[in-house]
Amino acid sequence: MYAGTDKYGGGVVGEDFKDAEAAAPNLEDILDTASAEETVVTSVPYSYLDEDTNEVVEGTSSVVLSSRLNPEYGGLMWVEEEDSAETYKNVVSMSQMTSMLRDLDRNAAYEHGIRRGIEQFMATHNRRPITMAGIAQDVIDANGFADTITVFPLRSTDLRVPTHLPVRADMMVSELFDSLLLGEGLLPTLAHARAHLLAPDAIVIPQHATVYAKLVASDTLFRMNSFDQVHVDKFALARSAEAWKCTGGGRVALPLHIENDYVENRVDLTPVVPVLSFDFGQNDSAAIATSSKKNVTGVTAQASGRIDAIVMWWSVDFGDGVAYSTESGAQNWQDHWVPVVFPLTAQQHVAKGDAVELTAHSDSLRVWFDVSNKTAESPSNKRAKVDDDAMVPSCTCGLHLICNAERVSMLTNMARTEAYADALRAIVAGLHAAPDNQKSCLDVSDGSLVALLAAALPDVANITSIESKEVSALIFQQIATRHNLDDRLTILGCGVKGLLVEHLHGEAPVDILVGEPFYYAMQNLPTWQALNFWYRRSAVSHLLSARAVVLPYRGFIRAMGVRFDHLHECFGTVEHVSGFDHAPFDALQGGYLARDFPFPTYMYSYTAGTPVFDVMPLNFMEPIARFDASIRVPVTSAVNAVIVWVDYQLDMAGHYHVSTGPSVVHAKQAVRFLPRSNASTHASSSSFQQRAVEMTAGVAFDASEGVLSYTFDVEHVRS
Repeated sequence: MYAGTDKYGGGVVGEDFKDAEAAAPNLEDILDTASAEETVVTSVPYSYLDEDTNEVVEGTSSVVLSSRLNPEYGGLMWVEEEDSAETYKNVVSMSQMTSMLRDLDRNAAYEHGIRRGIEQFMATHNRRPITMAGIAQDVIDANGFADTITVFPLRSTDLRVPTHLPVRADMMVSELFDSLLLGEGLLPTLAHARAHLLAPDAIVIPQHATVYAKLVASDTLFRMNSFDQVHVDKFALARSAEAWKCTGGGRVALPLHIENDYVENRVDLTPVVPVLSFDFGQNDSAAIATSSKKNVTGVTAQASGRIDAIVMWWSVDFGDGVAYSTESGAQNWQDHWVPVVFPLTAQQHVAKGDAVELTAHSDSLRVWFDVSNKTAESPSNKRAKVDDDAMVPSCTCGLHLICNAERVSMLTNMARTEAYADALRAIVAGLHAAPDNQKSCLDVSDGSLVALLAAALPDVANITSIESKEVSALIFQQIATRHNLDDRLTILGCGVKGLLVEHLHGEAPVDILVGEPFYYAMQNLPTWQALNFWYRRSAVSHLLSARAVVLPYRGFIRAMGVRFDHLHECFGTVEHVSGFDHAPFDALQGGYLARDFPFPTYMYSYTAGTPVFDVMPLNFMEPIARFDASIRVPVTSAVNAVIVWVDYQLDMAGHYHVSTGPSVVHAKQAVRFLPRSNASTHASSSSFQQRAVEMTAGVAFDASEGVLSYTFDVEHVRS
C-alpha cells in the first residue's frame, strides 16, 4: 500500500481469505506498492529445450527481490538476491518471533491451556488425543519429537481428512492473534477447522476472549487520523469543502505503547469497560464464519474533554483463572501484542457525568468502534443486530488512501509545516530578483507539501511538483485546483529521469529546489529518504539556475548510543524456551546485529549512553558524493543499541530545522542493536566517569552504488 502498511500503519495485517480463483496481482503492481524494507518473492516462468529428450521443459521458479536506491535518478530499483537463504534469514530475524518466544507469560498461559486441555480430554475419552503442531521441523527433531509431532507445510485451511489427517483431531491449539485480536484470521480458520478437521467434541485452546475499551482525550492521537481544519499556509489541505471534514479514516487501528511522555496530555475520559466477547469453543462452524457482531455499551464520562480516540485491548482465558491480557502493564513487557488505538476523525466533547454510548463492531477480521454522547439512564449493555450503521464512511479527502498514521501526524504538525513555510519565505526574500521578479520552484519530494507552501508566496510564479505515485499526484492536483492554483502549479506523476526544462511549469530554470524529504516507499527508512532526495537533487542539476537554492539546505545523519529497557529483548537468539532447545531457530538470527530495524522509538523507554553524534553530513547544495569516516565518542553508561535518524537544516543561516529523531511521533528511526555483552555492559561507573569506554563508528557511503553502510562497536580505551 502507498500508505505503508506495517505494524504501525493502521491496516489489518493477516489473511483476507479471498476467493482462490481470484487473479493474482501482477509483479508491476506489487513493486509499485511495496515498501523499501520489504522482501518480494515472486514466481517467474521458465522454459528450455532438454537436449537429451529434445523436449521443451516448462515451469516456474521463485525469485527473491529486494530494493536498492537508484544511484542515477533516485527512487527504488528491485534486484534479484543471489543468496535467497540469507534473505530469508533477514526476514526471520526482523520478525516478532523472538519477542513471542521470550514472552514468559504467553508461554506459561499456553502451557497451562494445553496441559488442561489434554487432561480434560483424557478424563472424557480415557485416551490421549492425536497431537499436531506447527513448529519448525528442525526444532522438533532437535528436541526428539520427530516420532510424536507431524508437521504439514500447509495452511490449516488446506488440510484434508483423510488425505493428511487420518481422523478428525480431538484438540486444537491456536495462536492466531494479533493486537486487534482477529486480524490474523482466527475466526475463518476456526470455522474451517470446525467444519472439516475437528471432532464434534474437540477441545479448543484458548476458548474465550474478551475485548475491553476506554475513551481518551489526546490531540497527539487525534492527529494520527484526522485532517480536520488543517492548513498548508493559507490553503486548506483538502480538495473540497466536504473533504476538509472527512470522517473516512474510521477503521484505522494502531498498535501503540501509549504509556509514555510523548503522547502528551492524555486523559482517560471513561473507565475501562468490556465491549465484546468471543466463544472460540462453540461447535457451530456456520455461526463462527458469520461472526459479525455489534454491542452497544453505555458508560459514564469520568472527566470532561474531547473524545479523540478509543483504546482497546483483549484478554484470553486459558481456564482455571489463567489468562493473558494485552493491557499495558498486565504481563511481562513485550512488543508483539499491545493495546490498539482507534483515532477518531470527528470531534465530540463530553462533560464529566455525561452518558456515552460506545458501540463495538466486529467481523471475521476486524474490530472497530462508534461513539455517541447520548442520554442514558445508567451504564448498561444492549445488543442488537448488525445494520447499516456499522458501515464505515468512505474517505472523501483522498489523503487517508495514501497516508499512514505517521504521515497524517506529519502533515497535521503545524510547527513542522511552519518551519518549512518560514524557511521558504526567507529563501525567496534572499534571492536576487530576476528581471521580471518571478521565481520558479521544483518539488522533488512525494506529498507536494513544500510545493503548496511555495504557491502561497506571490513571488513564486512557476511551481512544479514531482510525485512518484499517480494517485498522490491526482489528489494533490485536485487540492491545487480547488485553490485556483492551476495557472502556477503543475503536479506530475513521474520520476526525474529525462526531466527537461520544457516539462516544468513556465518552462523556466529552477530557482528553488525543495523537498521535505518524504517518499511513500521509503517512509520507514529515514536515511534512505534523505539520500533519495540527494540523488534526485543531483539528477536535476541541469535544471537549476545559477542562483538556485536547495531546501533543505543540508542534513545530518545522526546517532546516539542508548540502553533500551526492553526492546532489545525482542530480537536475537532465544536458546531454551519452556524447556525446549530452539537452536535451529537461533541459527537464523546471526546477522541481526548488522541490520537496521525501523521503530518509532518514542514508544520504547531507553536511557542515553552517549552524546548525539554526527554520522554523515548531507550537503544538498552540492551533487551527491562519496563519504567515509571513523568516529569515536565517549560512552557514559551501558548501551545495547544505537538509534540513527536525520536532522534537516532548512535554510543556509540555520534558523529553521526539522527532525526525524527520537523525540517526534511522526517518524521512525533506524535501530541498530549491539551485542548483549559488550564493553559497556561490564564497565564500572568509574570507567564511564574516566571516559575509559568509547563507541567507535565506521561509515562508508558509496554514491555510485547507492549503498550506505555503518558499523558501531563499544570498546575500552587503550591506555
